[in-house]
Amino acid sequence: PSSSSCRASAAAAIVFVSSSRDLDRAESGKMMKTEEGEPVLCPYLDTVNRAVLDFDFEKACCVSGNNFNVYACLACGKYYQGRGKATPAYLHSLQEDHHVYMNLQTGLIYCLPDGYEVIDASLRDIRNMLNPTFSEPMVTKLDSEISFARGIDGGDYLPGAIGLNNIRGTDYVNVVVQCLVRIPPLRDFFLLPSNYEKATSSLVQQFGLLTRKIWSPYNFKGQVSPHELMQAVSQASDKKFAIGKQADAHDFLSWLLNTLHSDLGGTAKKGSSIIHEVFRGEVLIRHHARQKKRRAPTSAADAYEGRKPVPSADAGEEGDGREQWKVSESISPFLFVTIDVPSMPLFRDALERNIIPQVPLTACMSKFDGSTYQELMNGDRRQFRIKKWPPYLIVHIKRFTKNTQQLIEKNHTIVNCPIKNLDLTPFCDGSDAATDEHKFDLVCSAQHDGKPADGTYKAYVHFHANDTWYEMQDLHVQQIHPQLISVSESYLQVYRRKGGGAPALETSGPPDAMKEGE
Repeated sequence: PSSSSCRASAAAAIVFVSSSRDLDRAESGKMMKTEEGEPVLCPYLDTVNRAVLDFDFEKACCVSGNNFNVYACLACGKYYQGRGKATPAYLHSLQEDHHVYMNLQTGLIYCLPDGYEVIDASLRDIRNMLNPTFSEPMVTKLDSEISFARGIDGGDYLPGAIGLNNIRGTDYVNVVVQCLVRIPPLRDFFLLPSNYEKATSSLVQQFGLLTRKIWSPYNFKGQVSPHELMQAVSQASDKKFAIGKQADAHDFLSWLLNTLHSDLGGTAKKGSSIIHEVFRGEVLIRHHARQKKRRAPTSAADAYEGRKPVPSADAGEEGDGREQWKVSESISPFLFVTIDVPSMPLFRDALERNIIPQVPLTACMSKFDGSTYQELMNGDRRQFRIKKWPPYLIVHIKRFTKNTQQLIEKNHTIVNCPIKNLDLTPFCDGSDAATDEHKFDLVCSAQHDGKPADGTYKAYVHFHANDTWYEMQDLHVQQIHPQLISVSESYLQVYRRKGGGAPALETSGPPDAMKEGE
């Protein structure tokens, strides 16, 4: 359209024909002039259809398949590459009479085929949905104020309590993400992209983007798809965790934490990444190595005459071959603790029903009391005792084991856990410290339902601002009574140490992740 026809539209937006502009200045009324000194008006903003816009999927052209210089058509929601002549976006504007396009990398909006940039305050909500941003004051209020948002369908949703789409067997990813974005230090770190702007890892960037979308008040609907995160996960894990491939939530959590730590420049040094600042603890391992006493060799004459062998110098006073133990101690870091649960009963009760036993969490943690032995395959044995608790403790309840036929079996034993004031004083070295240093409150829990092969995951998360618990299973989110969590088949749990916040970061050295399993 010509400049004269554009000016005739009273509802038109002001745009400027220039390659680089300051959006904030333009939207605040500080207009920028074109080379001719006059602005250009766009009459096509009424064709923008927010109901079809979805920026959660791979940003690739639907014609060429390329993922660079891609624009979203704000009239139909499809992605097209380029805006020059003969490009898919340019041709689409002529064929379908769709004229408003947004660059999916920069957020700039253009009118095609004319090619001028559209600057209008009414389009800010679309850019906010594409790339949500948070200020530090907004982040600090997340745990103290509840603020509902409204989607384009008129429905209200609570930022942070929105569902995640299950993309063919990715429920194990959903529960891990829902749990991790509840950890205030980790959440606050990824809500501010300036904290990881130097990271080149696609996994770090996509995890940060998904965290911002989950907590964003600018979503057009109360749900988000982790499609782009899954693509980054699939690439970084060599397709060990991929769309359409069911996996174990604990295995994914362990891999994700170590990979994020490495990609953020983390090393074995304390405080080298936000991951270690939040989840790293220390355990004291006392190793007992079996050493059998040596005998002096028995000669043929001694054996014939029935004489006793002469003990060697280090065989002990009696020389009877009794065992000795060599004890050594070491301190090992951990990102989570794994606890075993008692075996399920083999028989049924009088009513022919299987009995599902219940056991307190503290009983399952007895291997960390410093006196219980763990027997090793080579005959050695170990004792464990926590040396230092992390600010946030991840507990892995080991439910899946392989039987003699190499089939995976699930232990349905219910591990009872208190929601508040879990006292772990008996399991920490130096238990004479302040009482609150060994008490924990539950932040979130992941549960596995069903059989090992075809079961499903769900998460229970706590909102500190309104002191409410929510059950999240893919797209379904609902409030739940906290009493039900302690009698569920929990698989992963995250506890917050009382008074244990994440201190400031210290980053140094080359990226060299520390691989930790338990």
